[in-house]
Order: sequence, then structure tokens, then C-alpha cells
Amino acid sequence: MVDIRLLKTFCVVAKLENITQAAELLKFTQPTVSAQIRTLEEHFGVQLFERIGKKLYITEAGKYLIDPSEKILEIYGETVTNMNCFSEVQYTRIGISSNYINSLLSPALLQLQTSGNAGKINVEICLHSSSVLNGLNNNQYDIGIVHDFISEKYLNTVRIHSEELVWVGHKKLMKDKECPQIDEYPVINFRQGCTFRILCDELLQKRGLNSTFEYSDFDSVKNAMREGLGIALLPRSVVENLNKEINTFHIFNELSQLEITLFAITRKDKNLSTTVHTLVKRLQEN
Repeated sequence: MVDIRLLKTFCVVAKLENITQAAELLKFTQPTVSAQIRTLEEHFGVQLFERIGKKLYITEAGKYLIDPSEKILEIYGETVTNMNCFSEVQYTRIGISSNYINSLLSPALLQLQTSGNAGKINVEICLHSSSVLNGLNNNQYDIGIVHDFISEKYLNTVRIHSEELVWVGHKKLMKDKECPQIDEYPVINFRQGCTFRILCDELLQKRGLNSTFEYSDFDSVKNAMREGLGIALLPRSVVENLNKEINTFHIFNELSQLEITLFAITRKDKNLSTTVHTLVKRLQEN
């Protein structure tokens, strides 16, 4: 393996055809430059320069080496520049198991950004908690935020948020009823296997009810409810935020007595950045 510095010295000497001038430009001593050229010649087993009298001449082998040396130095320079970008900007990869988590994650990221500690953030929405876990295990994510408790010896699992789930529907669906009941309306449900689906089915079974519509992600369920297709079981904060925009959604008096809990998961054997540690604290505070 050739030391990159030897190639740089060689290119300068080849350009100037003068050891003394090359040493001044490189801020080396003349013996150091001569020694580096000798090391390079010994490595390749060929003579790169000839000295005749006081004049230095480059050999055919030396002429050939100029082009590949310059290309190597160019690639090396670009690599150093790009690697410096990684060291200057902290990059944090987050995997989340539901669109719903964005409503909690965004304020925490805003706080990080305001304090100047966010760096570069990548957020990926997965189909379910197991996908987040797989991404964490494959080093796709530095931290996962899930709505299922995952207990593994190699994980740090931290509870960050809990909130009540409520039945909600668009007021146009209620048709001005004073005390609407959930069994009077179609139910918009989540995909099979989702935590929201498990909780919703638990309540529906107690009432002998079934789902009418099923959607694969949280936003689709929320949007279907907004369009008046039926009622849905959603976190209270989501409904309250919707009503802040326009007060057209009815929260049923019948309490679900259920909560959705979010957890932050990280690997114990991974060195976590300050950004990740701060993010967990912000999520717990919000």
C-alpha cells in the first residue's frame, strides 16, 4: 500500500522537475523529499527520476505514474471532503410504527432544531412495530418509536407517552342527535395486527359489533372519519387538534377506558449520539 503523501510529493516534483523547489512548496526539507521519492521507487521497483549534472529528468515510468497519481489524489481529496460533512453534521435515523407518532415527534424535533441540536434527521414510517425493530437490528435506525411494548434483553425500552383513546365521528354523521351511541354508526378500523386494531376489536366484541371499513394506516382511518364514512377510535389529542382547525367532530360520551402508549427503543450495544438522548427526554416531557 502506497502512502498517499508519497504520491503527492511525486506529483509536485514531476511538475517542478526540481527537488529543492518541491521541498519549499511542500514545506519539507530537501533530504525528506529525496527520501520519499526513493521510497516510492523502491515500492514500484523502477526509477522515476534521473539526475544528470544539476538537472532532474523524469523517466518514462515516472511519466506514466503522473496520471494515475493525480486521479488517486483527486479521489482522495473528494473523499476527505465528503467524510468531513459526516463529522460536521450529526445524522439521526428514526423509525416510527405509525403516522400518529408524528404528532408527538414533530414538536420534539422542533425543540431540538430551535436549540441547534437537531443536526440532520431522517424519519421513516414503518408498517408496524416489528418493522421498526428489524430496522433497529439491521442498523437502519438509531432509535425506534413504537406503540407496542417490546421487551428484549439487548434493548432499552422507555415509555415516553400515554393518552386516552376516544370514539369520534364527523358531526354530519350524527344528524344532530343529542346522545348518539357508537352502535348506531359504521366503524372505521385499522389493519389486522395493528395495536389500534387489537384495542378497537376488544371494544367491538364487548358490544357485539363489527368493523365496516378497514384501512392500512393511521392517516387513512383519520381521513375516512373526517369524510363522514363512520366513527373511529383515535387518540384524544388527535381529535382535539382536528377540532382546533374546524370544530366539526363529535367525541362520544362513552369512554373507551383504553390508552395508547408509545415507547422509545434503542440498542444497548450501540453508541447513541447526544441528539438521540436529548430526543428521548423531549418526547417524555411533551
